[in-house]
Amino acid sequence: MSKPIQVVDLFAGPGGLGEGFNSVRDEDGHRVFRTLVSVEKERPAHRTLTLRAFYRLLQDSGRSMRGYFDYLNGGEHPSERREAKDLWKQAEHEALQLELGGAAGNHALEDRLNSELDVTRDWVLIGGPPCQAYSVVGRVRNRGKKNYSPEEDNRHFLYREYLDVIAKYRPAIFVMENVRGILTSRVGREKIFGQILNDLHDPTKATGQEGVVVPAYREDGYTIFSLEDESVYFPKEKGLFSPKQLDEEEYNAFVIKAEDHGIPQARHRVILVGVRNDIVTRVGAPAMARQLRMVKVEDEDKVTVRRVLKDLPPLRSGLSRNDSDEAWYTAIKRVATRVAEELLEHKSEHINQDVIRKIAAELHGIAKTPREGLSRRHEPVAEPRAIRPTSPLEEWYHGAQEPNIKGLWYNHEARSHMEEDLARYLYCATFAKIVGHSPIGTKEIYLDYLAPMHVNWKSGKFADRFKVVIESQPSKTITSHISKDGHYFIHYDPHQCRSLTVREAARLQTFPDDYYFEGNRTEQYVQVGNAVPPLLAAKIAEKVMRLVNQAGNVVGEEVEKERALLSRTV
Repeated sequence: MSKPIQVVDLFAGPGGLGEGFNSVRDEDGHRVFRTLVSVEKERPAHRTLTLRAFYRLLQDSGRSMRGYFDYLNGGEHPSERREAKDLWKQAEHEALQLELGGAAGNHALEDRLNSELDVTRDWVLIGGPPCQAYSVVGRVRNRGKKNYSPEEDNRHFLYREYLDVIAKYRPAIFVMENVRGILTSRVGREKIFGQILNDLHDPTKATGQEGVVVPAYREDGYTIFSLEDESVYFPKEKGLFSPKQLDEEEYNAFVIKAEDHGIPQARHRVILVGVRNDIVTRVGAPAMARQLRMVKVEDEDKVTVRRVLKDLPPLRSGLSRNDSDEAWYTAIKRVATRVAEELLEHKSEHINQDVIRKIAAELHGIAKTPREGLSRRHEPVAEPRAIRPTSPLEEWYHGAQEPNIKGLWYNHEARSHMEEDLARYLYCATFAKIVGHSPIGTKEIYLDYLAPMHVNWKSGKFADRFKVVIESQPSKTITSHISKDGHYFIHYDPHQCRSLTVREAARLQTFPDDYYFEGNRTEQYVQVGNAVPPLLAAKIAEKVMRLVNQAGNVVGEEVEKERALLSRTV
């Protein structure tokens, strides 16, 4: 067996990008990629990252997975289990809690890479530098801050920590992810994305770091490829020494639309794949661009919300005050009846009266016969399943669990809501069920009873304040805002009358069901919202694997030719 390709994962979050790379296995079931070190500064995400590293090490060891699943079900922590302590120490060594951008964190990472990274072998750098300064929402918030200056916001330049690692250690390939807003973000009058491309192309010039010297590296610098358009890569040679700059319209070719690649979520992110130029020369840039381009799924094959959430146990939301099953059902009957009656009493200028009557009838039905037996939290209990996971997507979600069981879902607990929000969620989910889209602002959430206590509610500024995750489509983007409230992520089933759970959000992000998120529920939501979908990362990793293998084969052929030539001259 050949050695796994080393991976260094910076700004790792809970590990979505790393999970995708580590999930790729060869014909014998061995990992093709293996994380040497992952770095994350936030403690809850770092705990999740460490636990998942332990999971993979336990899986690789051939030992029972019991030490992992017992912990998820309330048992001993892996660090306390005698038979697992050695693997837990390895996991702690792999996952570092460091803040990059400061001297201490940078030095700790450099010490690790100097001592353990084998730069004589092709290795891969992955990661997504923090995006708050680049996102559209973040920039709006920043403009509202007194004396805010982009030039003094270090978050604009955290990609330079990523760049420094490229310059010093020369990975064969890097994969860098960020929000779409990075394409239009400015520092001063200059858009920053063009500068990022230039810096990544020539990290030595950008950082002043000469980097490691390995004889196999015959050319310096990197070519940056799109995964969506084989005609777009940077730089293209316009003349002998003059690279062709990309037009700004071409920047969009670096945006991956996750729903086009089998992910149940309309998540649009910039993903750059940089390949060291000695490898590009061996394969050829046009051929490499063709190989890296990801094939899109047909519209009818896009994965819908219902497909990935339908088998999760239904839950009820909670009441913010005095919650109980009886109190919740009483509240649902009360608000469903009131909304239905007010709909019939007050006509709308924007909704057909037949539609209003259908919504009211649905609400009266819920008030009359609410779904019984709903709990607020799923207790993971293994149950036999008649049919094993059959499709690749089902197998992906099932993870390392026994194929003949079901019922082991974690982080699946509903939030509590005020009664006023129950009314809004109930109306919005019912509206979406009847009409096929979320109600739009005050035009379609027109009852005074449903209006939130916002001074500007009727100004139109909150037109998308309440959004249902439509069951027949890929979800809207799961963001970290889901940690603040569930208004943008209302479950499509009116009977459950709630926002998405952490596990449901994780499923839309394509985390396997045995991927456990540490921390409190708010911290779990943040981790899920900030992550790269692991299944998308796995598809990218497969492209990277083929590229590394091909480049290695070409090198092998060159070595054989050199040996043959040498034998003839001796």
